[in-house]
Amino acid sequence: MSDSMPFESTSDQEPATNSPEEAATATATSTTTISSTPEGPPPPPIQIPLSWPSNSSVTLDWIKNLISAFDWSSKNLPPSELPSVLPVPVFDALVLTASEILHREPNCVRIDDCNENSRVVVVGDIHGQLHDVMFLLQDAGFPCEDRFFVFNGDYVDRGAWGLETFLLLLAWKSFSMLYSHTHRESIDLDSLNKVFLPQRVFLLRGNHESKYCTSVYGFEKEVLAKYGVKVCPSPHQRDQRERKIRG
Repeated sequence: MSDSMPFESTSDQEPATNSPEEAATATATSTTTISSTPEGPPPPPIQIPLSWPSNSSVTLDWIKNLISAFDWSSKNLPPSELPSVLPVPVFDALVLTASEILHREPNCVRIDDCNENSRVVVVGDIHGQLHDVMFLLQDAGFPCEDRFFVFNGDYVDRGAWGLETFLLLLAWKSFSMLYSHTHRESIDLDSLNKVFLPQRVFLLRGNHESKYCTSVYGFEKEVLAKYGVKVCPSPHQRDQRERKIRG
């Protein structure tokens, strides 16, 4: 595993929102496009900042945009400029959406929908290696009807992009679980350019998903460097947010 890049703290980011709906409103009119300049980085393949879906539904296209945005920002921007790509309201909306889904799951989960054509991809110890995750998804394929992903924890610390890695996995969880609660018989699947799947992404907790490890091994410092104190204004609120995600 590679060592983390140095981080510089920042504390002047916009305040957090309270709901995904507020995030959609806050970012609906703020989208801009980065232009390429001789002395600046090349533009990303999409418009930034990313906005939260107006209907709060995380789609496959939204996740693809998130992947492209994170890939571009990880190579062209300093850590403190990540909020210019994924604003605080969108950050909060994604965490809230995923935490609500994860809270509905039991502590022990079963993969019950496998058949002879199914493939289960088991991934462990990512430790902030965002580009390894991107390569994995490209090589193994996205989660789909017959492709399950089991992530065995240890998503953060050590690597430089633990936050982006974790947010990407939360996005996949939000997408894959969202449609398991949809009345599939009422949807014309052939008419939609989306994959409506039941549960296909499982996020397990490793030893680094703990308050001690994230404070000692670098993840807390990474979050503060990228989003400042405004994303977690106090130790109490920061602990509550960690508890929401980890259950």
